[in-house]
Amino acid sequence: MPTVLITGCDTGLGREFARQYARDGWAVIATHRDPANAIGAEPSIRNHALDVTDPAQFAALKRELGDEPVDLLISNAGVGLDTGRLGSLDFDYVRRMYEVNTIGPLRLVEAFVDNVTASTQRRVAVVTSRMGSIGLNLSGGHYGYRASKAGLNALTRSLAIDVFARGITMLLIHPGWVDTAGGGGGGALSVDDSVTSMRGVIGRLGNHETGQFLSYDGTPLQW
Repeated sequence: MPTVLITGCDTGLGREFARQYARDGWAVIATHRDPANAIGAEPSIRNHALDVTDPAQFAALKRELGDEPVDLLISNAGVGLDTGRLGSLDFDYVRRMYEVNTIGPLRLVEAFVDNVTASTQRRVAVVTSRMGSIGLNLSGGHYGYRASKAGLNALTRSLAIDVFARGITMLLIHPGWVDTAGGGGGGALSVDDSVTSMRGVIGRLGNHETGQFLSYDGTPLQW
């Protein structure tokens, strides 16, 4: 039975990832910023607390897992809804976006890279955003969110190069405009459909494609 570790399972995409992988026979390690959001009545899902801005919680989860192999690591936790404009920016929130969206995934890979290396599938999927593309930015605004995701894309590309010798394949994936709170609501794509499509892309990714920036349907995106 393969194992997947997923961050940000409190709501939305992370929760759906956990449910779909559990349904398909995976052992799921679902992490939550708020333990009250644990997923119940699923024997194959283990719930753990993990605020991706808290090094102590990373250390605690690493101690609990020890050397357990993790076939797939999904970095999904993130914050958005960055609508401030010049003259009305909330710099504390901008800083938080960096801590969650950029530094958090880096901590995640550093903490569990040995677990992924010890597995059979050895994959890391990082949920990013098309809004992190510099070349596709034609509307401006969303400074903190765009920058935090562009930074995430850059560091994940470097990580893909650095862990390639370990046999690890990494992917940056944009989930589409999904109907979630983090997406602002009203998205054209359901959570179920987005996760199903992303899982298909993750599952068929070859190691020669490591470090790619793809949409949920497998379409390459401009950096």
